[in-house]
Amino acid sequence: MEKRLQEVLRGEEGNYILPFFWQHGESEEKLREMMGAVQDSGIGAVCVESRPHPDFVGPGWWRDMDVIMDEARKRGMRVWVLDDAHFPSGYCNGRVEDKSIYSKRYLDHYTVDAVGPQAGTSFLISLEEGEELIGVVAAKRTGPEAGTLETPVDITEYVRGNAVYWDVPEGYWNVIVVKTTFSGTGRKKYINTVDAAAVRFFLDTVYEPHWNHYKEDFGSTFAGFFSDEPELGNCSGEYGYNAVIGQPDMRLPWGEELDGMVKELWGMDSVIRLAALWSRFGDMTRQARYEYMNMVTDLYGKNFCGQIGEWCDAHNVEYIGHVIEDCGTHARLGLGTGHFFKALWGQHMSGIDVVLQQIRPGYDRNEFYNIGGKGIYNGTFFHYGLAKMGASLGHLDPKKKGRTMCEVYGAYGWSEGLKLMKWLTDHMLVRGVNWFVPHAFTGGDFPDPDCPPHFYAWGNNPQYPWFSCLCRYMNRMSHLLNGGRHSAGIALLYTAEMEWLGAYQPFEETGRLLAENQLDYEVIPLGLLETSRISGGKMMVGKEEFETLVIPECAYIPEELAEWLLDAASEGFPVIFAGSLPTAVESGRREAERFYGWKNEGARTDKQDKMAGERLKKGSAAEWNHLVKVEEVHMSGDSGSSYSCACGEESRLLAYLDAVMERDIFCENTSPYLRYYHYKHQNGDFIFFFNEAPFLSVESVITLKGYAPGTENACWYDAFENRLGPVQRDNDGKIMLRLAPGEASVLYLGEPQEQLPRCKEVRRGRGMELDDGWRLAFRSFKEKAFAGNRGMAEAYDEKSGKAGAAAGAASGRLYNITAAEGMEEFAGTIRYEADFMWDPDRDGEMLSIDFGVVYETLEVWLNGEKKAVRIAPPYSCSITGVVKGKNRLTVYVTNTLIHKYHDFFSVTMPVEGSGLLGPVRAEGYWE
Repeated sequence: MEKRLQEVLRGEEGNYILPFFWQHGESEEKLREMMGAVQDSGIGAVCVESRPHPDFVGPGWWRDMDVIMDEARKRGMRVWVLDDAHFPSGYCNGRVEDKSIYSKRYLDHYTVDAVGPQAGTSFLISLEEGEELIGVVAAKRTGPEAGTLETPVDITEYVRGNAVYWDVPEGYWNVIVVKTTFSGTGRKKYINTVDAAAVRFFLDTVYEPHWNHYKEDFGSTFAGFFSDEPELGNCSGEYGYNAVIGQPDMRLPWGEELDGMVKELWGMDSVIRLAALWSRFGDMTRQARYEYMNMVTDLYGKNFCGQIGEWCDAHNVEYIGHVIEDCGTHARLGLGTGHFFKALWGQHMSGIDVVLQQIRPGYDRNEFYNIGGKGIYNGTFFHYGLAKMGASLGHLDPKKKGRTMCEVYGAYGWSEGLKLMKWLTDHMLVRGVNWFVPHAFTGGDFPDPDCPPHFYAWGNNPQYPWFSCLCRYMNRMSHLLNGGRHSAGIALLYTAEMEWLGAYQPFEETGRLLAENQLDYEVIPLGLLETSRISGGKMMVGKEEFETLVIPECAYIPEELAEWLLDAASEGFPVIFAGSLPTAVESGRREAERFYGWKNEGARTDKQDKMAGERLKKGSAAEWNHLVKVEEVHMSGDSGSSYSCACGEESRLLAYLDAVMERDIFCENTSPYLRYYHYKHQNGDFIFFFNEAPFLSVESVITLKGYAPGTENACWYDAFENRLGPVQRDNDGKIMLRLAPGEASVLYLGEPQEQLPRCKEVRRGRGMELDDGWRLAFRSFKEKAFAGNRGMAEAYDEKSGKAGAAAGAASGRLYNITAAEGMEEFAGTIRYEADFMWDPDRDGEMLSIDFGVVYETLEVWLNGEKKAVRIAPPYSCSITGVVKGKNRLTVYVTNTLIHKYHDFFSVTMPVEGSGLLGPVRAEGYWE
C-alpha cells in the first residue's frame, strides 16, 4: 500500500494548516488559551496576524510573540508571521515618508492639443516639486477621437527652461509631456515594490527584527513569513479591478532601475515608446505596452518577492503569501502585480485566497453580487481560474515542491458554517490546493465584528466542537496530495501577455469547458513554455508532462510565442487555438530563463531562436499556420469587456482534444459538476472526485486511462471517516461512481499484489420512517445544559406556514427551528431523541440511516454510544449496535451564529434553516 495512505490510516499525517491568529494585545492567559484551542482543533501551526495589534515590532509585540513562541515550543507547533502592521504588505510598519527614496514613484504625462501650421510656438512644461521631465513627444492626430496618433517625433531637444519650443506643422497635433512624480492615487506611506532598495528597507524594518529576536528558532518553531496582497499600487480603487495597461489617465509604476531598463531596451526611442503607453500609435503601442509590462513584472518578481524569498532562504525559513487575483487583477496594474506567476515565483509555496464570499456553490457560470450587494463577482474566474492558476504554479515551479496554499473561509459572515467550509475545502483540494490558512482565530472579545466567522470565539461558536473534524479531514487529504505529481494532459496558456497586447478571452473561460467535461489542465505562462522540452510529441515542464497546448481566443500573440509554435510543430507537438488565429506582434526579445531561473534540458537553443525568428519574418502571421499542427476552434462564452468570441463551437474543441490525447478518465454520463484530480505517488495513484453541484447527484461508470476494466486494484478511501471501502463495478468491470450533492471521495489505485477491500453481497432488511415521536431539547451557544422546549408555546404549523399550536411541538414532528415564533434568534444545539423498536432479520445486522435535510452539523448516538459525525452532505451513516427490541436514537444538530448575530457580511448570503428537517429513514442491512 502506498506509504502516505498507510500513514493517514495510522493517524500519522502531517500538518498542512496554519490559521490566522489575530493579535490585539491580549493577556498572556488569553494567548495561551487560544494556542490550546488551535491545537485542540487538530492544527499544528499558526500564522500570527499583526494587523489589529497596537504595537507591531515594538515592546508589546515582542511580549505577545514571546508567549506565542513559548506555547508553540511546548506544544510542538510552528509559527508564521504576517509581515506588516497593515494590509497590504509593503506598509513597512508606517516607516515610509512621503517623497522619500523608498516611497512610490510614478510615470505620468499630460497632453496639449495644437493646430498648424504655426511657427514660433512654445508649450509650457509643468513640473511640481519632486517631479522630473522624461521627455516631450509630438504626434499627428488621425481623426476626431483623442489619443489616436501617427508619426510621433521626440522633440525633447527643443526644451529650454520651462518650455518646449516647436513649430507646429500643418494639421492637428498632440504634444505629450512625459514626467515622473511622487504625486499619485496609490496608497500613501507604502514602499515602491519594483525598487530593490525600498524592499531592502522593508526587510530591515520587519524581517530583520524577527531574526534578531528568534534566530535560534528559525527553521524549527519559527517557520517563516506571510505577505498579504502586496501590489504594484500605482493607483488605488478608481479603476476597480480593471487597471489594465493603456488607461489614458493612469499613472504608471516607475523607479530608477526601470528607467535604466527602458533606456537599454528602447534607446533613442524611449520617450516615444513611453508616450505610446497612453496614446495609440498602432503596432508600436502594442509592442511598447507589452515590453513595459514585462519589465515592470520582472522587476516586481525579482525585487519584491524574489528578494524576500532569497532573504528567507538565507535565514532557513520559508516565504509564502498571495496577491490580489480577483477578476483579472492578477494580470493588471493597480491593486494587482501584473503577472501572477512572476509575482509569486520567489515564494516557497504558491498562494491564493478565497474570502468575502468569492466562491459560492452553483454560481460558477454566473455573475453574482458580492459583500454589500452592489458590486459584482465573476463566478467563472473564481471557480475555474483562481485555484487552477495557483495550483499550476505550485506544480510548475520546482522550489515550491508541489505546494499551493489558500487563505480560506474569511469574511463570509456567521452564515458560513462547517457545511460550506467543507465544500470550499473540497473545491480547493480537487484543483490541487494542498495547504490551508483558515481565516481566523481571533483574540478579540466576542463577538468580534472583524470578518467573521471565527472558529473558537472563546467557546461561543456552537460548531467549534466539530471544527476539528474538518481540520483532520483537511490534513489527511493534504497529506495524500503532497509529495507526488499531478497528472494533467492539457497545458492551458495563461493569458496575461495576451491581455497586454489587446483583445483576448480569459483562460478561465476555456478552463470551464475543460472542467465540465472532466478534462484536467495546468495553467502555464509563456515564460515557462520557453523553458519547456518537447520530446516524442509531448511537452515537459519540470516534472509535468503535457500532450497538447490550448491557447484561448486572442487577437495578438508576442513573437516569442509564435517562434515557440514553430519549434513545437517541428517536434510534432499539437497546439489548439480555441478561437481565430491571432496576429504575431514583434517584441524586444528576452530570455525567459533570465527571470524564471532555470531551463529544461533539451529546451530551444539560441541558434533555434534565431532560425525561428528568421522564418517568422518571412511572412504574415497567417503564413505560419501551416507550420504548426493547430486547429482553429471558436469558443462561446462571455469574456466581459476584453473580447467578444464567436459562438457555438465548443464541441469541436472537445473533438480535437480527443483526437490528440487520451482522456485520463471518461464518464459515460454527462456530469458537468463532477471534478477530479489525479495525483501520482511512486507506489500508487489517488483520484479525488468531488460533486460540486448544490442539488444534483452524480451517477456514472468511469473508465481509467491505462487500466483495463476490472483489472486495476482499486478501493475507495473515505478521508472523513479515515477508512477504506470496496469498489462496485458494472457487468463490464467498470467502476461505478455515485456521489450525492457536495460529496467527495478518493479512489486509490494500488499495485496488483495489494490486498484491498473487496465488494461483498449486501442484503437489505426492512426499513422504517422516523419523522415523528422526537423529543427535543435546546442548548444555546451560551448555555452548558439542555432545556426542554425552552418555554416555547408554539411550533411550526405545516398548513399555515406560520407558528402553530403547542400540540405541534408535542407531536414530535420535525420542523425548521428558527422559523418558529420565539425561536428566530436561537443559535446553538438541538438534541433529538427517539425510541424505536427493531427486530433484526439476522445477527450482525447493521443500520443505515439517511437523515435527509440537516442544518447543519450532525452527531449521531445509538443506545448511549457515539456512532457518527457529519458536518456536510450527505447526512447519512451506517452504524452498528442496534439491538432486538427497544433502541434509543439521539441526534445533536448545531446551527450557526447568524440567527443571533446578523453581521454585515452575511447580508448577502441566504440564511439557511436550523435543525433536523428530515425525512429520516432507517434500513437494516448485512453483508
